[in-house]
Amino acid sequence: MCIYVLKKTMMKIIKWIYLFVFCLFFDVTGSGQISVNDVNIGQKENEQQFPELLPSDSGYVTYTYDDGIAENYCAWQLAGNMNAVKFLLHSNAASIVGARVFVGDGSFPAGGNILNQPFLVSVYALDGENGFPGTLIDSVSATVTNYGWVTVKGLNAFVTADFFIAITQLSNAPDCIPIGVDETAPKVSQSYARNVINGNPWVLSPYQDLMINALISTNVGLEEPQASAGVKIYPNPANEGVKIEFPIPMKTITLKNSSGQILLCQNITNQPAFFIYTSSMISGIYLISFDTANGDSFTRKLVVLH
Repeated sequence: MCIYVLKKTMMKIIKWIYLFVFCLFFDVTGSGQISVNDVNIGQKENEQQFPELLPSDSGYVTYTYDDGIAENYCAWQLAGNMNAVKFLLHSNAASIVGARVFVGDGSFPAGGNILNQPFLVSVYALDGENGFPGTLIDSVSATVTNYGWVTVKGLNAFVTADFFIAITQLSNAPDCIPIGVDETAPKVSQSYARNVINGNPWVLSPYQDLMINALISTNVGLEEPQASAGVKIYPNPANEGVKIEFPIPMKTITLKNSSGQILLCQNITNQPAFFIYTSSMISGIYLISFDTANGDSFTRKLVVLH
């Protein structure tokens, strides 16, 4: 009887210690993220370091800041939140055709299943407030198809300045995409996080360095009209609505869903801007096609996220 009571008391003590440590961890991070190890921010080192270039035989090179080995992993508790890595451009221009992210062997998040979990890969311009991600250039939907490095193709982003590759988690923990963290020095401290669900802005991530790479085409070329680069679509991702501003006179604007169904086709002659209400649209990627007054045509992507 005494042994039973003692064991029961010890179990309660262990439970309360666990809860205290758990709460303390989330109080320290304040980020709503989970990880294998404690947060290890460390010192900022080589903040303006150029990424390493890894050649391949697939028509692209890989921009990377990590050494390929994950000492930690992180994931958001809730879907809709984001992580990103800023990349310094090696040349005057680059065509981003994809990205890759290290997800580990499936042991994290504990008790979860990461395979076939959805996520969003996006390219953002370095024009946000205080040097954070700003204008969305392109996005593509993806799923975790394998362990280790998950490669995602289908991006079409032409950049002439430094940029961000962002991962939006689209499922709740523990059944979600994790991101490997390279904690080996030196750290570049160019990883960022945003708690979209709580309406928080971008901040420097407590996890450095996130193992997110950019795939850069070796055949760089600007195929779209210059007018495309001047079109402003914000906010993007959108929730209630999105405003579109044009640098030159437009003729028509067409909105399609990912299946190609036309949701809107509007004559916008002599209009400097246009607004689309997105509150009734389901979350996903949409295509906005533009026909300019001088006969050019181009398409931009809109992400709706509720």
